[in-house]
Amino acid sequence: MGLIAEFRLTSLDLPLTDAVVAVPEVTVYIERILVVDPDRPVVLCRVVDDSNGEFGAALADDPTVAEHIPLDESSGSTFYRIKLRNPPVPIYRKYVELGTTPLDGIVTVDGWWGRARFPGREALAEYRAFCVDRGASFQLERLTRESAADDPPFGLTREQYDALVAARDAGYFAVPRETSTEEIGERLGISGPSASERIRRGIDRLLENAL
Repeated sequence: MGLIAEFRLTSLDLPLTDAVVAVPEVTVYIERILVVDPDRPVVLCRVVDDSNGEFGAALADDPTVAEHIPLDESSGSTFYRIKLRNPPVPIYRKYVELGTTPLDGIVTVDGWWGRARFPGREALAEYRAFCVDRGASFQLERLTRESAADDPPFGLTREQYDALVAARDAGYFAVPRETSTEEIGERLGISGPSASERIRRGIDRLLENAL
């Protein structure tokens, strides 16, 4: 069955990092990754909170981006097809080498959150060592077998669960809203964009598994 690992990577040399740092309010939700060419993977992603439309220009200046094409714009978000060029930390090439399947990811100014299927613990350990040897920090957040029951419920990670509980307790879901993601981030000891990421991802996971 393999292992499903959820982890956080932090490095200025990761793909798309320059673009996100240039427009720090955005969150990039990676929905699909095509790794036919490991050195030129194609990322299909939705970018939210790009209120001023600056992210497209930031992608053009990002050295890890070979080309980017906006495919759809709706409700304050833009869906992009982005072809990456080989970055200093070639995480997708290593996926292919290890027989790992990338599932999804989120990119914010605080780094990458990734979810991938690894053949086993040895492959995961090798991937971690590969990233760390290239100057990236690697934090494993969750590791489960594909057949294992999830805890917390509904497939949430502990970080997503804590963020949703903090948001509910602080009145984030009240009408009108009684708090901000920045204030929730302060409660959790993380940034506002990271709190927003965890809330959004948690809601998506909750709905996916509850409906």
